[in-house]
Amino acid sequence: MAELRRVDPKTLVPNPNNPRSSIGSLEELRKLALNIKAIGILHPPAVRELEDGRLMIVAGHRRTKGAIYAGVPEIDVYVGDQSEDLDALAAVSENFVRLDMTEPEQWNSVTRLREQLGYTDPQVCAALMVTPSYLKRLSLLAKLHPPILDAIALGRGPDERQRKIIAQASLDEQRNAWAEMFSESVGDDEDPAEYRVKAEDPKDTVAWGALARNLEQKEWYARDARFGDELARKHNIVWMEDLFAEANTDSRYTLDATAYAAAQQDWLDNERPETSIVLTSDEYGYVRAPEGFITMGTWMATQEGEVMGYGLNPRTLKIVEERCRPYSAAKLDHTGGSSTPDAPKERPDVSGTGHKMIGEIRTVALREALGQVSETADPWDLIAALLLALEAENVRVHGDVSGNNWSEPTARTLAMADLFPEGSLVRDETLIRRHAVTVLQSILNCDVSMHSGSGLPAQLVGVLFGADQKMPSMAFEAFLKCYSKPGITKAVQTEGLAPQNTGKEMRAVLMNHVGEGHWLPEVASFAQAQDVWTQKQKKKQAKIRELESVVDDEDLDEMPEDDFDGAADDEADLSNGPVVPVTEPDSEETFSLQAPEPEPSEHNEAMQFMRDHLEIVVVA
Repeated sequence: MAELRRVDPKTLVPNPNNPRSSIGSLEELRKLALNIKAIGILHPPAVRELEDGRLMIVAGHRRTKGAIYAGVPEIDVYVGDQSEDLDALAAVSENFVRLDMTEPEQWNSVTRLREQLGYTDPQVCAALMVTPSYLKRLSLLAKLHPPILDAIALGRGPDERQRKIIAQASLDEQRNAWAEMFSESVGDDEDPAEYRVKAEDPKDTVAWGALARNLEQKEWYARDARFGDELARKHNIVWMEDLFAEANTDSRYTLDATAYAAAQQDWLDNERPETSIVLTSDEYGYVRAPEGFITMGTWMATQEGEVMGYGLNPRTLKIVEERCRPYSAAKLDHTGGSSTPDAPKERPDVSGTGHKMIGEIRTVALREALGQVSETADPWDLIAALLLALEAENVRVHGDVSGNNWSEPTARTLAMADLFPEGSLVRDETLIRRHAVTVLQSILNCDVSMHSGSGLPAQLVGVLFGADQKMPSMAFEAFLKCYSKPGITKAVQTEGLAPQNTGKEMRAVLMNHVGEGHWLPEVASFAQAQDVWTQKQKKKQAKIRELESVVDDEDLDEMPEDDFDGAADDEADLSNGPVVPVTEPDSEETFSLQAPEPEPSEHNEAMQFMRDHLEIVVVA
């Protein structure tokens, strides 16, 4: 039976089997002490009386430390009479539910519960409120090199797929790969295999993808390589023979993915055709054409001015080859002929380079603003933001119900793996919020790009989460040079300054006026997207109403075809009508079919009379 006692916190004995090896930073302890000083300890620590009369802490080490730090002379404790085995289960269970323990700490505690105290996996799962799949995921930690466990404890570890690949390798293989990665990061008297990632190190200190790829037992074949024997020798590639390969095929392969990738990149940098261009690939292997080019499908006719593009797929390590066309050449009209030269346009206030710069800076500000609310964001705001994100111009979902086709999982895939490990939602607000923010950060950007920019939805998310407050002052030379003279004139006048004779003088006046302050022009702010979005929605609604007003004469489709030769001719005329560009203000050029006006004839007049006066009655 539990008994409440009043004791001096300094007399309590720490539990030698405490599952938590750390009580947090001094700053966190100080905050807890201030809280205890103000309102006391809401949940008294649980203790057990030892044979010598001392009280040993079962759960509540951090609360006890906080009380001592706060100088509290006495605190309440619950003195229980349960066994030592139940004490261990209770202590681990409390820390699991609070989700403050690192994964290595969790696994060490689970190991003790299973191996030393004899608890079964179902008992552990029920007590710790975790799924069997989560427990299985934790079990991979037993097969990982200790420095990797330290990185996981810092929140810098590999994702689930990479963790599985690394754990499948032996500890010696992991140790050797780790030593190779950090051979140049340690002193002469230090062992690179024991290098520990520090909290202050950059987030990309460990290239987990490369580490997993190196440890993955996968063959990289010479027949898939663009490089020859000379580059193979240069990068110390030793070929092995696949004894089970088909006859008359190049069966040479290597297990050294790093050297293979380096040789492929070497070919791409130095031996690709002179007239070709370099394609970029993201981590999932999607090919991207460089700025000013678009990739062409194999079904599209070739044109003069096209070039071949080559890029390295980071997933397969194969050289990707694509036909590329300059964007200006690809932008033809849809009539089949060459595009009509546009009339000279007035130079915009801010150039394309300026808008690109705005987009890149907006992206940084947006992601910073999202990161700031990763622990506090209102769930309804996040739901609205996710809906906007799924409407973004760079999001494409083509109905693949099997999930991501590439071996590298997306943020959405990882979120679903964590939130629905066995088909039921893990009801943890912190986990849901963190994944929602991670997905938003991974798919939203403000880049000016016809391929991957998110467009207005990303800017509206920025409005939702106050990203304008993260924008830096834009009063710097490189950006202001992107203004035309009329544009910079408007900018200085908006600030109440007198226009100068040259753009250079006006830039200097504006920068001097702003000084160390903050200047964000309307064109660069997130807020300006609201008016643009509103106008765009109005145009969409107007088009919808226009389409709804068009009445299709369905009765004509039900009449015999031999009675409607003239109607068929009319439709043929319509299909052969010229394609006329229809341009709306502030919108991209679209195209529609425009039928020529029919010439008056007796046949057409008869057809019109039939439409207006005949009623068809079908008798069953």
